Amino acid sequence: MTERPTVSVIIVNWNGAEHLRLCLPSLASQSFELLEIIVVDNRSSDDSADVVRSFGVRWLPLELNLGLAPGLNRGATMASGDLLLFVNNDMRFDRGFVAALVEPFERDQEIFATDGMQFNWDGTLPAHMASRLTNAPRGRDSPTELVPGLHFYQEMNTEKSSVFMASAACMMVRRTFFEELGGFDSRLPLGYEDVEICWRAWVRGRKTLYVPSAICWHRIGASIRSLEAARFGFRGVLKGRLLLATKLLPARYAFRTWLISLAGLAKDLGRRRWNFAADRIGVLLHMAGLLPQLLREKRAMFKNAHRSPEEQLDFLLRLTQDASGPTNAIK
Repeated sequence: MTERPTVSVIIVNWNGAEHLRLCLPSLASQSFELLEIIVVDNRSSDDSADVVRSFGVRWLPLELNLGLAPGLNRGATMASGDLLLFVNNDMRFDRGFVAALVEPFERDQEIFATDGMQFNWDGTLPAHMASRLTNAPRGRDSPTELVPGLHFYQEMNTEKSSVFMASAACMMVRRTFFEELGGFDSRLPLGYEDVEICWRAWVRGRKTLYVPSAICWHRIGASIRSLEAARFGFRGVLKGRLLLATKLLPARYAFRTWLISLAGLAKDLGRRRWNFAADRIGVLLHMAGLLPQLLREKRAMFKNAHRSPEEQLDFLLRLTQDASGPTNAIK
């Protein structure tokens, strides 16, 4: 980039008026000035529209609640920035947050995404740091299962470093690469959209970089406290696991993910979680219908990249293994 890039901030909102009252002022007060803010609304029934208009930012109401990834994609289509910043509505940001995420793009033209450091709301605990992928979770603090047999964990890191994914709650992307990738996979309503797009970017050799000086605070889980939201999140995560494993991972991970997801139905029924059992059946049937399409996409993607899913997974696992080495640290 020969000139300072412009940034468009995209927030997907659903009944988040109270969150927006804190989120929008912290974005408006950023030290980086070449900034526009777009709020994409998933059919809110509260006074979100009035809050957004009171701050003078752009408002995009959707005809239906499309979920997170489709909403972010809709916001991206109306954005004017060279860089797109995707954030959640239940967050606030350090004044230098945007500037810190922008800086690496100006130095390295192969970067797809930069990722910030999230603290919990009162700043007492780190909630999201450098995301590391591993197939050997023992000895790690609180690893999270990505799919059966693969885990990730958050590593404290004081330097910029390459990571396998960025969080969609504080993720900046280069617009041209985002468009090349076709945006987030719109079949993912909530969950895994950030892992999936960063994985596809790495397949093309586009980097994701963790920037610890980009600091924000996140009211974790504030948007999924109702039963309706919990069920929406459950369906989203299940779809995400199945899509990621089928579309991007070696076949053994796909087989295991489908098998365990099917076995989960028996657990739902045994615990008399009738609503979640019905949701699971619906997701499994829907994703089974997508299997031929996902497998075609997988073959084409890896053929064009001249590598296999196994080779790509090995590469991303090495990012973790080499995390403390000089080749992975970016000063």
